[in-house]
Amino acid sequence: MKLSGISKTVLVLIVVVVIIAGVLAYFLLGPGVPTAPKKIKLGLFISNLGNPYFVALKDGAEAAVKELKNKGIEVEMIVYDAKDDPSLQVSQIETATGISAVLVNPVHKEAIQPALRKVIEVGIPVVTTDRDVADPTLRLVFIGTDNVKGAEQAAEALIKALQESGKPQPWRVVILNGIPGTTAAEDRKKGFHNVLDPLVGQGKVVIVAEEIANFRRDQGLSVMESILAKEKVDAVIAANDEMALGAIQAIEGAGLKPGVDVIVVGYDAIPDAVEAVRQGKMYATIAQSPFLQGYWAVYAAYYHITQGWKPAEDWIPTPTVVVTKANADTFQVEVASPKPLPGAP
Repeated sequence: MKLSGISKTVLVLIVVVVIIAGVLAYFLLGPGVPTAPKKIKLGLFISNLGNPYFVALKDGAEAAVKELKNKGIEVEMIVYDAKDDPSLQVSQIETATGISAVLVNPVHKEAIQPALRKVIEVGIPVVTTDRDVADPTLRLVFIGTDNVKGAEQAAEALIKALQESGKPQPWRVVILNGIPGTTAAEDRKKGFHNVLDPLVGQGKVVIVAEEIANFRRDQGLSVMESILAKEKVDAVIAANDEMALGAIQAIEGAGLKPGVDVIVVGYDAIPDAVEAVRQGKMYATIAQSPFLQGYWAVYAAYYHITQGWKPAEDWIPTPTVVVTKANADTFQVEVASPKPLPGAP
């Protein structure tokens, strides 16, 4: 069909308008704004659901998913339990299908990286929560505790308890560390030493043993039993509550009174530990915000997928609270209720 001169002019004008619209869209919206999928499918990869702390993280993520569904968003979440096995977690990530975003609590900060590299290469965003990866370029954002600061708070609480106890110096202290290679374990170890090492140098503290108990209650029990068979101990500081509760079992098994003969400080404020604080068996524990870590991770992925949102900083810290008898019944308000994601649209 032969076009008239007017028709050609109209056709050219249409083409020009389309091109201009495309150019304007590029500069106004940017090339990196993703098209939201009809249904969002999140994969939540947890290090170990046998730990109550990570159950709380899962609960927070599920609460956010429920909120989004109530707003009419088509979203689902599949939860994976790595059972503290780095190779299993890698396999779970590599074999997950149809995932819109990966929300991961790494078992190991380095072992997981090849799997995450494959994920981001195909355009799937990654949010790390509670524990980070060694290479921050492999994720959109890390949502979690400043574990160095939290561990310093724990160690300061331990020293306060020792001062109040009237025990003679040098105070004989045991440190129980978590899984080597996890950011939580390494940062908490650093925080403990930031407070205790100067006191060791002053002759006020002696670290009689520092052992790895892998964040497990049974290992905290067995390690502490071995230490008590050889050493006099005034206090124990553990990088999580599971190990602290195991240490309390060992202390009681040795015929000693936790909280009196041996002061114990934990970390995580899981329900069993908070009850131990109420009973006086544990002097203090550090409440993190596992609920918010899961809750904010879901919203970070959602805003990124649907609006191209990126946080101003690559780490969104969640609150920590020192839990003692004084606030054992009230601290949850600060750490376990929904709050808006900082910096979100």
